[in-house]
Amino acid sequence: MDAIGNTPVVRLGRLFPGYDVVAKLEYMNPGGSIKDRMVRHMLKSLPAGTDRVVESSSGNTGAALAMASAVLGLRCDVTVPQTTSIEKIKRIRAYGAEVHLCAPDDGVDTAAGYQAVAERLAQGDNVHHLDQYRSALNREAHYRDTGPELWRQLAGEIDVFVCGIGSGGTISGIGRYLKEQKRDLVVLGVEPRNSAYRKLVTDTPADGAFASVVEGVGKRQPSSSFDPAIVDDVVQVADDDALDWCRRLAAEEGILAGGSSGCVTAGIARLLPRLAGKRVATVFPDSGVYYLSKYF
Repeated sequence: MDAIGNTPVVRLGRLFPGYDVVAKLEYMNPGGSIKDRMVRHMLKSLPAGTDRVVESSSGNTGAALAMASAVLGLRCDVTVPQTTSIEKIKRIRAYGAEVHLCAPDDGVDTAAGYQAVAERLAQGDNVHHLDQYRSALNREAHYRDTGPELWRQLAGEIDVFVCGIGSGGTISGIGRYLKEQKRDLVVLGVEPRNSAYRKLVTDTPADGAFASVVEGVGKRQPSSSFDPAIVDDVVQVADDDALDWCRRLAAEEGILAGGSSGCVTAGIARLLPRLAGKRVATVFPDSGVYYLSKYF
């Protein structure tokens, strides 16, 4: 657990020549994603006597919790949508956790969805539900950990922070910290088309139902972990564009990152006219290794 953090920052000089765009490679955490930081922080508040933990996840939080549970000797149950990549499911199981495959996150059968099933599994004694989508500890983890680390690594030389929005904790926590250090810093969110967050920030309604093959970003209903007051604008990108940039990251930069990283890179590409002369930073939450059967 002490190996979590201190992930490197690299420049995306081939994809964005002439621009100063850097990415923090969060897939180099020991559990394979940025969610290691959040889970470590949340478990500091684990109630005494807890011997079992439960969480709903698109995969990365589940893997981070399963890894931590192996370290701490806890039983662990993780609920995931049936659409979760097989690599993520096997990764969670490899740590010894129980994986519960649930109805797709399509709004049709919410009682059988992964968040509702997690709530039912968490009933009983000595069991703790992390509840990343509602807990303030989600964004607090990134305010206290990821944000300060990124600021130190860039020596405060950052003008724009661009981040994908999933549970909303990463952009809210990092964004708040960075804005406290530099008042005129701009925070921009990226999500798939028809996701719920842009309307919270810009009051722009969706023009259709939300559905995306990109895991880890976008929500049909916004998470309460998201703080819209921190975010200055949100752009939406098509799945095809997200996956195209995901493949370009691998082929042109040698960075094998996941679909959410492709999504945010596609967002940066759309924003380029606004980014000239500015230092732009983002985070790549996880690795493309966890999506080889799905995106590559």
